[in-house]
Amino acid sequence: MAGVEEQVRAKLAEISPYLERSGGHAELQGVEDGIAQIVLTLTRPRTSRLVASLQLKSGIERVLREAIPDLRGVEAVNLPPHTLLGWDQPDFKAAEFPLPRQDGESAAKS
Repeated sequence: MAGVEEQVRAKLAEISPYLERSGGHAELQGVEDGIAQIVLTLTRPRTSRLVASLQLKSGIERVLREAIPDLRGVEAVNLPPHTLLGWDQPDFKAAEFPLPRQDGESAAKS
């Protein structure tokens, strides 16, 4: 799979400027069984970081699979369902939005 990993690295380097303009960054962790494992980072604030991250992952997967026929898919290892503590886990605590400010006031009231 070394050839596929090299192709994925090259394609990610090629699309990196576009990702950065869109407020994202992808780092390849490796390729296992034809699946590229990446870590996604959003570099700009978004209303829904999870939705933006999943959209970014989907776009990256589409580009990579079109360019690399031997690639079976892309996993964002830092996003559900691949995270250790996703929303389906018993210890997951949902945040209330808008997040309260440190002075106790709602961020929406400012």
